[in-house]
Amino acid sequence: MALDTLTVYAASKTEHPDHLLVRVYWMTGKNRRKAIDVSFPLSCHDCQAAAEAVAIRYLLSEANIFNVNRTGLNLKLVFSKGAIKKMAKNAANRKSSLNNRDLYEYGYPIYTRYAEAQIEVSKDKFWFPIQEEITEVPVVNSQELKGIEKIDTDSLGVIAITRHAMEKYGVHCGTIDMNTTWKNINRRFKSGKIEQIELPSKVFVHKLKKYGSAPEVWKHPDNPLHYVFCNRTNHKLLVTVFNKDPDELVTFNPSLYNKI
Repeated sequence: MALDTLTVYAASKTEHPDHLLVRVYWMTGKNRRKAIDVSFPLSCHDCQAAAEAVAIRYLLSEANIFNVNRTGLNLKLVFSKGAIKKMAKNAANRKSSLNNRDLYEYGYPIYTRYAEAQIEVSKDKFWFPIQEEITEVPVVNSQELKGIEKIDTDSLGVIAITRHAMEKYGVHCGTIDMNTTWKNINRRFKSGKIEQIELPSKVFVHKLKKYGSAPEVWKHPDNPLHYVFCNRTNHKLLVTVFNKDPDELVTFNPSLYNKI
């Protein structure tokens, strides 16, 4: 099956008195070549790599240049900055780095929702759009596309899903890839009744309290999976998933990308 390919290239940076503006060229297919501008605070580290991550988020999930609710299956993402490919590889190998926290926050969906995507790095500029092709350039506020991706649900309000929770869900449900996991877990929270239950053990509460407020545990009445949420300012964060088996070892080992 042919891959949908999205190529992005942060081509230039302009510093203004109160913000940075990065011009990102993007291409799909052979003839669709356009540009967007991404604005950042002056304090942003490596804003050009971050701009390419923001461009991916905007084009796939906001502009929906392929289709609504796109995941990484049959998708190829081409960046000009190798730091993004390294970030995705580190996330897949459960490694993290504090050297470029901004990039991890802007690029979160690259290692959750789009984790199945093929990632390449290319410095080619031959495809850049000519001036006549750039008729309208949207300006994207990076701060609106920073941090973990959020989802609106009827039963729980706004939620966000960590990669750790997706991995645990996949283990328990046997989903074959992150694409299937993302779609299944979204479907479960967007439809069907779910109810909050009492926390299963004091030990479990103690472990999770170390990483924030006391968690909430939710489940569907006809399914044994338990979903553990920590409350954030404006959303609930799904941090892990476990089965009803009381002997199952429940762990939550937060890494960089689970703290966002």
